[in-house]
Amino acid sequence: MQILVLALFLALTPPAHALAEPKSGPYVDLGVGLGAGDAPFAAGLGWQAGFGWWVGPYDRSYAFGRFWSIGATLRQDWIKNSLHTAPLLEVRRGMDLFVAGGHIFFAGGPTVVGKSVGPTARVGIGAKFRRHRFWGLTLRLEGGASYVDKVPSGQMGVLLGGSFARPIQSTK
Repeated sequence: MQILVLALFLALTPPAHALAEPKSGPYVDLGVGLGAGDAPFAAGLGWQAGFGWWVGPYDRSYAFGRFWSIGATLRQDWIKNSLHTAPLLEVRRGMDLFVAGGHIFFAGGPTVVGKSVGPTARVGIGAKFRRHRFWGLTLRLEGGASYVDKVPSGQMGVLLGGSFARPIQSTK
């Protein structure tokens, strides 16, 4: 319940404008970990790579602010001796506060398993421990559903990795 309240707070509260100016720039994420899915449900190894563009009000030193982003994410999981590939379009809403950051995301696209293709939708949260103003260590938790070969299945992922994001322009 607390995570739901935090997610709603991040998504619905208006941004603070004190000492903030509009900024935007690219981001790149990489992660490895565990993926689970298929019917019957089984676990396996997985990885994720994402890139996109963020925009939002940040302070001059890029230490705190809120953002919206849109990007492409590729998720692959090796489950029950088959490769599950999901190229996704992902929308994020998040906030950075000095050394910590977090976001919620919604993603959708096709899932390819062997020669079969079906739709998938995922939601999740991500956390970032910023080791530098532009890069940090990440934790990504996601869940969702796929429908491949007329069989619905749940999807999960727990991934550790790294992220790079940098403002390259002011949107004023």
